[in-house]
Parts: sequence; structure tokens; C-alpha cells
Amino acid sequence: MADIFARKSAADRALSAWGKSHRFAGSKDRAAIGERVYTVMRRRNECAFRMQSEAPRALVIGSLAVADGLDVGAIDALCTDGAHALGGLTSSEVAHLADARPPSEPWIRFNYPEWLHGALAEQFADRLGEEMAVLNGRAPLDLRVNALKATREAVLAELAQASIEATALAAVPFGIRIAAGTDAKVTKLDCYEQGRVEIQDEASQRAVLLADAKPGDVVVDLAAGGGGKALALAASMQNKGRVLACDVDPARLQPLGPRAERAGATIIESAGDPYGAALDQTVAGGADVVFVDAPCSGSGTWRRNPESKWTLDRKRLDGYLDAQSQLVQRAAALVKPDGVLVYAVCSVLGPERAAVQELTGQGWALEREAFLTPARDGTDGFYVARLRRNGPLAQPVSRS
Repeated sequence: MADIFARKSAADRALSAWGKSHRFAGSKDRAAIGERVYTVMRRRNECAFRMQSEAPRALVIGSLAVADGLDVGAIDALCTDGAHALGGLTSSEVAHLADARPPSEPWIRFNYPEWLHGALAEQFADRLGEEMAVLNGRAPLDLRVNALKATREAVLAELAQASIEATALAAVPFGIRIAAGTDAKVTKLDCYEQGRVEIQDEASQRAVLLADAKPGDVVVDLAAGGGGKALALAASMQNKGRVLACDVDPARLQPLGPRAERAGATIIESAGDPYGAALDQTVAGGADVVFVDAPCSGSGTWRRNPESKWTLDRKRLDGYLDAQSQLVQRAAALVKPDGVLVYAVCSVLGPERAAVQELTGQGWALEREAFLTPARDGTDGFYVARLRRNGPLAQPVSRS
């Protein structure tokens, strides 16, 4: 946890690095340590309030009271049990553990950074506690059936045969949900290894549906990353047309090739830098659809990545807002007349919609938008908007 806070690193990477450098810890130990880290990240403010300290040791000890409901004696016994234990409680720690007064401030009770209170309260109003309670929980595992290779019914039967309980998602035609906490090991299953399913949250699947890309279209995925939405777009297009996958970091696109081959998606092309001149030449007449899955705070994915609540700061958020604005302006220059721009962020923060507002009134019509939340919609927190160009192509926009 000290490493996560100091380096603002992802919890899964920090845990993996810790495991490699501490070989004495067996698989059960590593799993227990990982679970404890995620428990603390989800309820950090409550743990810190209980112990009146944000030190990693204090947070772990506090979590045993806050999350596990253990009394002082039980916690002290755990702290002295074995060579790798934390060590006995100090008198100050005992006093704090014994003081069970509940916090009054909402950012402590609901475990989010105080500096985000205004934005979250404005967004959720009287649903703040309800939404944050779900965001502080565990997320289910959603799958997208690859329509190029399988039907949802066939995959559900395959999962049932593997003794994995799964249900069809009503809002998306190819979505399947596995309940939170299920030890499914999906990536080891034949249906995953052979490209019949991909891991993709329902919210992302809804965003691709909103794009409504047709067979034969030219589609640009402007910030493709690992390519999850590019794969979904190719499937929705029945593998007919072109999907041009771009990213400012070429390394992020590397997994897309093997994933596309596994999925049988032959229309996906790596198009490199979204701001490069080569892309302008490739889509000289404009693209039918430009999809902008913009870099963002990730606040809508706090169930999956709870550490990102605490590694986000104002400077980093401002950087995301700048990148979003630049990407949307770049996307606008690539859409053909009467074409479509789709903007998506896995965020629950209102300021991360500003890039869409910049386009309205500039020859663009906002056709549809959706704000999805974990408590109300059962998805990641997500915003997606579909805009249509009502004017000619703009001049290419370069990256500043």
C-alpha cells in the first residue's frame, strides 16, 4: 500500500511486483494479502478515521475493525500471530480501535477524496450514499459474446457445463454477467481462448451499440488502447468494412493483433498515432463513425480499481480534461458530413463531459447521450454521447 500511494501505481501491478519479490508467500497468502489491500482501498477513509492515521499499518489494523467487525482482543491476537505479523498493538492503537464513534462527513462515510465532494454531490444529489455504497463494493464480471463466432445461448450453455453460473444481460444483445466474487477463471476457458467471448463491462457494450456502426462503414477508434471496443465494433459490423485503431502510445495497441486474430476480426487495422498525418490520408473523405473512448479519471470503475480514487489528484484530472478536449476536436476533423462522433468516458464526474459541450453549436447535433451508474443501472459509471455532423469536414487538428 505504501508503494501504491507513493507511486500512484495500480494495485494489481503493485501486488504482482510484491509477490515476485517475496517468494516465501504462497498462493493463499498472496490472495489474502491482495484481498486486504483491496478492502483498505475501498474503505480507506473509514479506516483512517478510526485510527486517526493514514499510515499503511494503521489502515490495515483499522480495516480489521471497520470491514471485519473484529474487537480489540481479536485484532491484537492477529497482529502478534507469527513471524510475519504486524506486531502487537500500541496503547494509542488500542484507544483508537475502542473509539467506535461514526464519522459525520460524507467523504469519510462513503470513502472518496474530500476534494471530489462537490462534483460527486452535484452529480448524485440525494443518491450519493446509495451510489457510493455500490461503487465501494465488488463488481460483477461481464462478458461480450463474439457474434462472429458464437451465439449467447451457446456460450451460456458452455459456461453452465463448466459449472459457472451466468445470466444474460437484458440491455445488450451479446452480454453475459457472472456474479461478483465468482472464481470463474474465464481467461482459462476454451470460449475465451478460442475467441468466442471477451471481457467487457455492460456499459462499454452499450456505448458500442450507441455508435450503431454498419457493415461496410469506415470506423476510427481514436483511443483504442487494448482494443476491446474495436473488437466489439468489428463484430457489430459483421466483419465488413474497416476499423482503424489508433493510440498515442503504440505499446497499448500491441495486444490488439493477437486478440483480433483470436476473435476472427479481420477488418481491424492498426493506424498508429491519432494525430498523425497518415490517418488524415487514410480517411481523406471522412469516416462514417469516429469513436473516442477518452482517457479519464476512471471514477466509474472504482469497484474494480478502488486505488484510483486515491491516486487521482487535481493535476491528473486537469490533464485528462485537456486530453479529452484535444481528442474530441481531432475526432471532429475526421468525421465525414452527416457522420457520427461517439464520445465515451468511464467516469461519474460532470467536468469530463465538457468536451462534448464544446462541439454542440459548432455544426454538431447531440442525438443521444446516456449516463449510467452502478446503483441505478448495474454497470460501471459511464457517460456516452452520440453526435452527428451537420456541416463540412473541418481542417485537421494537430496535437499541441
